[in-house]
This record gives sequence, C-alpha cells and structure tokens, in this order.
Amino acid sequence: MSRMEPLDPSAGVVIFTDLHRGSYKIIGSLYLLSFQSIGVPAIQVKTPETDEERQQAEKEFSGKVIIHLTIGPCFTPVPGAVNVAAPYHEWSRYPAQWAARLNQFHEVWAPSHHVKTVLERSGVTTPVVFMPPALDLETVPAKTAWGTAGPVKFLSCGEPHFRKGFHLLMEGFQLAFPRAGEARLVIKTSPSCQWKSPREDIHIETGWMERGNLLAMYKDFDFYVSASLGEGLGLPLAEAALAGLPLIANFWGGHTGLLCEDGFIKMEHVVADQFFCSEPSFYAPGQQCGYSSPSMVASALKKAAASTVKQKKSMTEKAMQALKTRFGREEALGRLKVRFGI
Repeated sequence: MSRMEPLDPSAGVVIFTDLHRGSYKIIGSLYLLSFQSIGVPAIQVKTPETDEERQQAEKEFSGKVIIHLTIGPCFTPVPGAVNVAAPYHEWSRYPAQWAARLNQFHEVWAPSHHVKTVLERSGVTTPVVFMPPALDLETVPAKTAWGTAGPVKFLSCGEPHFRKGFHLLMEGFQLAFPRAGEARLVIKTSPSCQWKSPREDIHIETGWMERGNLLAMYKDFDFYVSASLGEGLGLPLAEAALAGLPLIANFWGGHTGLLCEDGFIKMEHVVADQFFCSEPSFYAPGQQCGYSSPSMVASALKKAAASTVKQKKSMTEKAMQALKTRFGREEALGRLKVRFGI
C-alpha cells in the first residue's frame, strides 16, 4: 500500500467515466458500489470532453476526489481537485505522451498488477497503486451443474475489436470442431458489430442486453473462452468465474491477476510484437501482446470438451476462490478503506 497521505472521505468522490464505453461504465458502477459500501459519498458522471464542460467541472468539483476512467489521450486533471487516474491498458508498453498526462495526476490506480508494471516501466512517475473496485458486488446467477447436454457450448464476450482475438477464436473453433454442429460458439458483442458468422454453429450476438440479463447468461454455457491478445483486467473472465463457468484463456497480461493454477484450462500463447493499433497515437515502440494461434485455441477447446464434470467443478471452485481473494469485497474494500484512512 502507498505511503501517501490518506484521501479525505468527507470530500466526496466524483467518478468521471466514459459512459459510451461499455466496460468503463461497468467499472465505474463497480467503483460507485465500492465507495457506497465503505460509506464514502460518491457519484458517477460523464467524463468532461469540451473546454466548457471542463470549466464547469472545475467550478462544481473543486476540492473533490475525482477518479478518471477514460483512455490515454483524454486524461485531463481538474484544477483544485484531487485527481486520480484509473487507466486500463492491454499491451506491454504505454505511449509516452499518455504517460506524461498521467504524471500530472496526484496518483494512479491500477486495476491489475499487469497495468501497474506496464505504467511504471513506461515512464509514469506519479505513484501507482493497485486499487481495483470490488468485482463481486453484483448478483451473478451461478451455475449448479457441470454436465454437458448436447453440443458443448462456448461463450466469449467483448467489443468487436481486433484485440479481442475473435478472428483467432472463430478459426480455432472450426479447427477443433471441423464438422458443424459438434459444438456451439456464441460471441456476445455490441450492436455496432456487422460481422457475418463463418458457420452456422458460430453465433454472433449483437442485441442489447440489460446488465442483469447479461450476467444471468453465463450459467447457460459450458465454458467461457477468451482468445484476447491483451487485457488490462479481463472483466468478462471475472464475471464468468463468479458465475461458476469453467474458464479457457491464456496466461498473459491482466489475465494473470484473475487466473490461478488448476483454476482454468490454459490456452498456450507466445509473446509477440504488437504491430497494429486502432489509431497511430495509441502505439508505443516495443509494444507486445499475448498471441494464441488458431491451433493453440483449437487445442484448448478440445481439451475443454474432453474434461470431466469433476474437473470442471474443481476448476470453477479454484477460480472463484482466487478471484475473491484478490478482487472480492473483503480485500478490495479493505484497500479502499486504508487509502481513505477509514
């Protein structure tokens, strides 16, 4: 834990969140629930984007503790407030211009030890502390039986972005199950996605879902699988673990904080140069990712399909325990209490 002076709980917390980014909105809501759970008054509002909105924020929130949940080029401290940046970053390097922005903040909260390490090696000199919200404050309907009825059902969730590795997952799925109908893969993504499924047993679900319905969906599948090239944390993986769903993923990046030995089916990977970016300024020389080839994906899927009920149940129990030990309410709220001197 940081040796910095405790934050003042009586000042109140304002969470600036990019509400149009689905995962950021969820994390912001989890921080809100976490603060409410420890008796710290907090609100969540949209991240100011214009000069006029920033001027209004300065007038309205001076003296407050502001948690900034946004992306690298948008981190802008509010004069007169205690500014805390909460960046999520997936690759092994953080762009230098973004690091310079974080160095204008009072402190940085990292959602995982992966992000903490990446920021510190990338030139962030502002104190960086491991301070995720509690991830188990929502009701997640849990799986109670691990037998498989009919084709094995795999679920994967995320935005339609190359980083999520859905192209690798779909190709690996078809390698693992060359005959259509042997298994089923559902990719839950956003309404903006216009992809076409390569095969009838691969379903790309783009419909909007209420948060409660999304969390209830996990238990209806046999496995949760991620072929992501990099995660700052891996929130869907955490949600699946809370639902008692056996996990398939590589052990790199943010996944390393969520997963534990014998608590998941390991998807092999290689650490590879990350050549691509969605915007040039998002790139940093030396960026790497955790790449699982289609054949690596296929091997993990086949191993999962062959696992026994006993193995699946044991994995889910270990995964649940690991998650609660690191990100559960007792640990996460305890860290926040210390930070606020409660």
